[in-house]
Amino acid sequence: MTIYQKELLRQLSNLGCTGYEDNQSGMLNITMDGLPLCIAGKKGDLYWDKENVALPERRKAVDALCKAADLVREYVSLYEASPQMKPESVPEYRQLAEYGSIVLGAMYSETHGFMFSTWTQYNGGKTIEHGDYSPSYEYAKESFATRAKLVDKYRLFSETEAENLYRCIDYALENCESLTYEQEEQLKDLKEKLTFGYPKLEDEPPSFDQDESPQLNM
Repeated sequence: MTIYQKELLRQLSNLGCTGYEDNQSGMLNITMDGLPLCIAGKKGDLYWDKENVALPERRKAVDALCKAADLVREYVSLYEASPQMKPESVPEYRQLAEYGSIVLGAMYSETHGFMFSTWTQYNGGKTIEHGDYSPSYEYAKESFATRAKLVDKYRLFSETEAENLYRCIDYALENCESLTYEQEEQLKDLKEKLTFGYPKLEDEPPSFDQDESPQLNM
């Protein structure tokens, strides 16, 4: 399998799917609940039959796979086209991006997949310090953007903040009878933006409901 396929395969369990390689075609067959769902090509591109995604939950799974595949293609393509980093302390890393004194790098392991990091660099890039390591490319991109001051970190929502905002929007949509149609649509658009940044919000919507009511000890 290619790096693209291996990376997508590593993410399948988080998407409720499984996969295996077709040794003849070199394609990655992806299944859901034991039934064929779609196929990933050597560049991570996805193919499926309409009948395999007829049910809403299976269509939703393919949509999530498409997002994952797009992200995999982005960082794998960038990694393959990037040069090795200059510092001798990180010979396994390639330099994906650089802005000012901040650099973004990535390494790949056949066993563990990708690891990303941002550093502050000195001496013309020959020395790096203060590494911020993560297996998440999305986190690494955010780290790079905020450390390089390309965006203001105080204008970004953390995952916890996004969850709290999502809860409030849902509560307002369900309980606020004074909302106008325009206000409802604006709140729905905001929910969609939050789920685009944090897909988990759509898969596991947070709420104010408590699993268990508090008990009084006598």
